[in-house]
Amino acid sequence: MDKYLSTPRRIWRILYPPLIFIGMQIVIMAIIIVIVSISLGMSGGGFEFTQYGVEQAVEDVLALILEHAVLLQLIINLICFSVFIPMWLKTRKFNDIWKNEKPVFICLLTVGLFVAYNVIQSYFFSLLDMMRYFPAYEEVVEFLKTDSFFIQFLAIGIVAPIIEEIVFRGILMSRMQWLSVRASVLIQGALFGIVHLNLFQSLYAFAAGILLGLVYVKFRSIIVVIAGHMAFNTVSIVLDQFSSEEIAVAVVILCSILLPICVFFTIKCKKANRVFVRPDVMPMPAHQPTGPRAYYQPSQLLPPDENQHQPQGDESAPNASTHRDNEDS
Repeated sequence: MDKYLSTPRRIWRILYPPLIFIGMQIVIMAIIIVIVSISLGMSGGGFEFTQYGVEQAVEDVLALILEHAVLLQLIINLICFSVFIPMWLKTRKFNDIWKNEKPVFICLLTVGLFVAYNVIQSYFFSLLDMMRYFPAYEEVVEFLKTDSFFIQFLAIGIVAPIIEEIVFRGILMSRMQWLSVRASVLIQGALFGIVHLNLFQSLYAFAAGILLGLVYVKFRSIIVVIAGHMAFNTVSIVLDQFSSEEIAVAVVILCSILLPICVFFTIKCKKANRVFVRPDVMPMPAHQPTGPRAYYQPSQLLPPDENQHQPQGDESAPNASTHRDNEDS
């Protein structure tokens, strides 16, 4: 479908999903703050409109918001589903259909890849003491620990990866098919980093987004990248629960062995096979007699071994006779 659009409109189709994603989080958070403020005011008999009263009210609201920051993020992401699921389903109508030979193995391989990658990345961050250069991120980490482990796992390990993969790999990369693979992977990775709205998070989210984009390009499966993203986020939650240095060293050594193995098998795995080409996406090959602007039809595509071009008319006779002469010889 993008080939019928002007370049500015193509660019806008790439930019507005992340803008909506950020805008919805800001607007919903503002609404929640207003609701909490009204609730606190009513339960406390109303706010005193003095300087001290307003300051105290703001502190109470912020304290309650920060105390349940992860729960609020979970609510925001669940609301975002109502916007981005229909958008993704509409975008999928113009995508080809791909199939992997070993989908379960590929999912497990991707999970291992992102678990090992995050463990080693976290180890080097702690080794270099990166937190001292980004004190704002350290505060974010502390806020994320305020809710229970179950809420953290549900919000950060399950829901956030699903909505983020739908937006960035499911929608954005589908809308960047008119760009080269390298450009589309870099652009979606950069946008994925920017929406985290924190410098340190943006840096490592950019790297993770690049890796997720490469995996998506190879296997063309939103389920595979969701599994990898879930593994990446869950590792971050679990690592915060362990303080044993011996366990941490053992996990790092194990992941140092696991990472190159997963990278090797990811590279060696076959790419996804295209089993259906959407009529709006791929033109007919040049040898087809139906004209340069004709498109594949579903009946011409499945199964591929029955789609061989059959010569017709006067052209078929000499080709057939030549084939028989070759067999006789």
